[in-house]
Amino acid sequence: QRASRTSPRRDEEVNYFPSRFDPVRNAAPTPIPQGIVHGRREKMVIPKENNFAQAGVRFRSWDPARQERFIIRVADALASPRVTHEIRQIWITNWTNCDVNLGQRIAKLLSTRLTN
Repeated sequence: QRASRTSPRRDEEVNYFPSRFDPVRNAAPTPIPQGIVHGRREKMVIPKENNFAQAGVRFRSWDPARQERFIIRVADALASPRVTHEIRQIWITNWTNCDVNLGQRIAKLLSTRLTN
């Protein structure tokens, strides 16, 4: 005997976007600047680029209680089952590049959260 294929029964309407519940709204027109730019375009590497210095300075400017709250929040987010080991390692490396102490504290807290 052949099994029948039935679709799931829906008692209410599915709200796909765009829909009558949330109509599409067009963005306001962007003004086009009338000025003409003159000059020479150059492609070059920025010397001694440091993408993590500003974040490290910001972290170190916080009081110890705020630093601890931040570390706990980051470790909680990285301990999520949806976050892969590879992504965790990338984030710990990024936080370590900002501040070595920050990266070590997140890694330590994260290792205890993952083993429990």
